[in-house]
Amino acid sequence: MEFVKQLLCFSLVLLMSFGHVTLQTTDTATDMEELLATDEVTTADTATDLLATASMVTAYSATVTVKASLGLNEVFTSDLNDPTTSAYQTLETDFISTMDDVFQTAYGATYNKTVVEGFRAGSVYVDFRVVFNEAPVASDDYVEATTTALTDTLTAAISDGFGDFTVIAGSLVAATDLSVSSFSFAEAAADIDFDLNVDNIYTVSITLANGGGASLKSIAADGDSGNNNADNFAITFIVSDSNDLSDSTALTIESDADVSEATNMQAGIAISSTLVLQDVYALVNVPKADCGLYKHLCVKVEGSTDSVFIDEDSTNDYKCIAAFANNDAEYLPCSGCMTRVSFIVLLLVPLVSYYLTL
Repeated sequence: MEFVKQLLCFSLVLLMSFGHVTLQTTDTATDMEELLATDEVTTADTATDLLATASMVTAYSATVTVKASLGLNEVFTSDLNDPTTSAYQTLETDFISTMDDVFQTAYGATYNKTVVEGFRAGSVYVDFRVVFNEAPVASDDYVEATTTALTDTLTAAISDGFGDFTVIAGSLVAATDLSVSSFSFAEAAADIDFDLNVDNIYTVSITLANGGGASLKSIAADGDSGNNNADNFAITFIVSDSNDLSDSTALTIESDADVSEATNMQAGIAISSTLVLQDVYALVNVPKADCGLYKHLCVKVEGSTDSVFIDEDSTNDYKCIAAFANNDAEYLPCSGCMTRVSFIVLLLVPLVSYYLTL
């Protein structure tokens, strides 16, 4: 097969040479400069922008929703994975009824409802959201104030007796929303090269955001001083043919980031704030035969196995930029054939033209 490819490439060279066709090579440095200038995202995700805007609005001005989870000392069964089963619906109804009693007593008409989003094993963890018609506490930053009010109210209710439920101590956690706002190369555009079939290592900075209703806890916040040097985040770089990593048909090549020298890997993120991870090393290796299939370089950031925060939305945990090639293949050229053809043509056209004049 490789011999056939070489033969086709050589045939193309001869055709272009006799037809006086000149191929123009791509200026990789210029293309990468355009790539970084055009495709790098430098603003926070829309959700974060909205929260930042909301924090400047007078309290009591809008509906506020806070997501959280709570552990119940119940036996988890497979029926609790299916919202259509009687077991799921019974537990859902009982939990919502208990929540209604707690929050209607505490906040009256300000409280709207509780919505159960699902159950998880270990004993039974309830993922839920509480909706208020308006912020229950007067504060410029009413998202954080509402989250604090919710956790304080539930903590007190659990202490006094939470309906017929026994709550697992320390299991109440308000949800955060980790997202990747942007990432960029530390190297200058002219210094960024890409080679096929080898490990290309790039130094990258990644900006994370927290758009949830609670602060994203640092590793030190878990109360276990023995793991304070553990990473709070797990970072993966992904080469893909799609910028939608939720697409099950997407072609991907994944590699774990080297975070041995990365900054802020143990840090947390306050509500509506950002955190920059610097000196993260991305390792990208694309097979020559497949390179033309891939058009995006993505970074995905999740909680590590040692993290203590809950990410309420995993669909925004990654960010992609156009790389390797776009629809016009004007970025880093992946076709080894075209690269060789361009080089060979530059050498052969003068030679062919000389013999044609004989």
